[in-house]
Amino acid sequence: MGRGRKNRLIQERIHDPYYEEKKYPEGGICPGCRAIYKDGRWVWPAETEKQLATGVEEYLCPACRRIRDKYPAGVVTLSGTYLREHKEEILNLIDNIVEEQKERSPLKRLINADEQEGRLVLNFTDDHLARRVGEAVGRAHKGNLEIKYLEEGKFLTIFWHRD
Repeated sequence: MGRGRKNRLIQERIHDPYYEEKKYPEGGICPGCRAIYKDGRWVWPAETEKQLATGVEEYLCPACRRIRDKYPAGVVTLSGTYLREHKEEILNLIDNIVEEQKERSPLKRLINADEQEGRLVLNFTDDHLARRVGEAVGRAHKGNLEIKYLEEGKFLTIFWHRD
């Protein structure tokens, strides 16, 4: 048996369709959020780089692709009577975390928040951001927190409940 056949039998353990192994040309810009590709990663442009960002190649960053496709990397579901009574306080906590993380990286964003039957469902472009939000709500407001990673893919679901 040749080496090539053996290598073809090995399957990728974690599959993330938004993970890109390719490198973009330096200075490429995302038409969705205006982040730039610099030193091998997506970053927010400095003021001087904003003026230079005209006439450069455009590439949709992974976060904007997830938002366009409505394909989150993490979902946080909050529920319970405590949520209804402390909703504004919980949303302020979540907003602060999302803003802090978004400032650090354009790839860490909230896709949307949707209320469904007394539950608040938050979809995120990054599984680490979803985990950070879920754990922060759990620490600050107690309740039951359940964290589940999907075995085959880079996807996280978090359930928080408190009556």
